[in-house]
Amino acid sequence: MNPSGRLVDATTMGGEFMRWVTYLSPSGGAERPGVVDDGCVFGYPGEETVPELLAESRDALADAFQRALASPVEIIVEFETRLCAPYLPAGPVMVRRASGEACAITPDLVRGTDDGIMVPAGVGALVAEVGVAALFGGRGLHAGYTLACLWLSSTGEPVGLTLGPAIVTHDEFDGSDLTVTATVEGEEVASAALDGKLAWTEELEGDIAIALPAASRPLESGEEFHVDGGTLGEFEIRVGAAA
Repeated sequence: MNPSGRLVDATTMGGEFMRWVTYLSPSGGAERPGVVDDGCVFGYPGEETVPELLAESRDALADAFQRALASPVEIIVEFETRLCAPYLPAGPVMVRRASGEACAITPDLVRGTDDGIMVPAGVGALVAEVGVAALFGGRGLHAGYTLACLWLSSTGEPVGLTLGPAIVTHDEFDGSDLTVTATVEGEEVASAALDGKLAWTEELEGDIAIALPAASRPLESGEEFHVDGGTLGEFEIRVGAAA
């Protein structure tokens, strides 16, 4: 157990593969939790948000997953789904940056993988720091992972934190290192490896711990930035483009 009281084991919930997303429902446009299965997003029929579901026990989250598959409010083809950040923190989140320093990121900077990233006026390029967010749920147990990308101005000022595309829980996370690779037009611009036994989360308190070990070169507006986390999924963002 780490200083924040979390149990840092690499097992996950329910003994089966689960991917949770938050998406914009085409029926009314509200954000809704959903689960991904067989290339489709199944809208969760309950009222809880993803953070609220994660705060429940592992068995409760597994039950919620099955409810979504059995009685979805809607079914959307995955590539047609407008994804939001799968986890929106209630307060500032501590992030371990590529430099090794920790900084607090406020919730207003959190983005989903479909939200894009704008380059603020007067900023010529952005640097992306890539890695992984580990999420902790009921009783401090490790609940899953999602990819993370912190966007910074040339002066090092955070301008956005992309999370997603999904929160992945899987009984096959066996403690092996997690690898995240970022490319631009096939050129590798960043590669991060994180201890799959979660030792890196020990000094990052809260329900979400984020480490970003690798930084890209400066990225110009219009460049296509692709992040691949293997089992954790992948996403692509055009720098300077909004949703």
